[in-house]
Amino acid sequence: MAGRWSGLLRSGFGPPDFLRLAAASSFSGAGMSGEQVILGLLVYRITDSSAWVGTSLAAYYLPLFIAGTLAGAAADRFDRRILIRGLEICHCVALAAVAGVIAAGLGGLAMMMAISVVLGSLRASTQPLRVSYVYDLFGRTAIVSALGRINFAVRFGHLVGALAAGRITEAAGADAAFLVLAAGHAVAWLLVSRLKSAGQASVNPAERVPLRRNLAEYLNELAVNRTLTMLVLLTAAVELFGFSFQTGVPELAADRLELGADGLGDLNAARAAGGVAASLMLSAGLGPLHRPGRLYIGVILVFGLGMILLGSADSFPWALAALFLVSAMATASDVLTQSMVQMSVPNALRGRAMGAWSLAIGISPLGHIEMGLLIGSLGLAGAYAVNGSVLILLSVGVALGLPALRRL
Repeated sequence: MAGRWSGLLRSGFGPPDFLRLAAASSFSGAGMSGEQVILGLLVYRITDSSAWVGTSLAAYYLPLFIAGTLAGAAADRFDRRILIRGLEICHCVALAAVAGVIAAGLGGLAMMMAISVVLGSLRASTQPLRVSYVYDLFGRTAIVSALGRINFAVRFGHLVGALAAGRITEAAGADAAFLVLAAGHAVAWLLVSRLKSAGQASVNPAERVPLRRNLAEYLNELAVNRTLTMLVLLTAAVELFGFSFQTGVPELAADRLELGADGLGDLNAARAAGGVAASLMLSAGLGPLHRPGRLYIGVILVFGLGMILLGSADSFPWALAALFLVSAMATASDVLTQSMVQMSVPNALRGRAMGAWSLAIGISPLGHIEMGLLIGSLGLAGAYAVNGSVLILLSVGVALGLPALRRL
């Protein structure tokens, strides 16, 4: 009977190595959402300012410009499985060290910013490797549904991590919460240490070139590949005006809804649940998704509407529902752009293509700073309304002015 259920799981979710990667990604996702909840809460308690929360998130995502690009180049140069294992060890050590810093009473504002940069650097390096390896396992035909599955695993981890981080921080302190997150990454390392297959679409070792040449080829591809350039610019715009919604969540929880750390964890869990739902929808079926470009335009439109709803939320259920919707659209945007970027380049450049995607989402520090400043001048409702309206206008402009995207 156990063998029968194991076979059903493998046939419905993917090959054994993908199951291992997905399980490890859940623990990694728990670590990411958990550390964001804790860091955001600590910074808000220190400063009583959403602008500083935005600045800390900017520091967290700033390494995407460098670490994400380098990780993409490294993904095309070295064995992706080895790199993934090494990153899990680094996550485990870094989070344990942060727990020690907090326990020693050294968690001032400057230290929180430094911790954000370190943890953000590790997170920036993870995504290009994970997405490239998923493509290795499944190939072009099933990439959208495969990335939907891996995003489901990550977002499920986000859900658990947000709930656990808020409650553990409330009950035992931030240092204990960081130690639990470190333990989760230790489990993730055990899982990825068992990855066996390089994948059907992995880069031939004979095609691998030195890292410097990798970066030169990456810059050349950005210059000549109009589809890739278009996707990078659109991803950056949505990142700037959409994903910055996270900046206002601590103030929404603490001031408008008068919630503690556990309530903030619940709001972040609603974010994760929206991501889980979107991932499940996109992962349905194993075949290719027709016209992902058209779906992407619709996602941007609904993303903007959700931002406006979130800014007007004046009750806990309303905030949960709005965060669920916004996060679902954010996840759908990620899956679709990752898939289209991977499909827009030759096989040997896929790691570097994800480096380009990381470069695009590296604009997020400006978005978090922009959102923090908008909240300071216009309040939560005004800030979310401005950015949501920009997303709506962007979706209309793309639909009318970029027929190439509609044909993807």
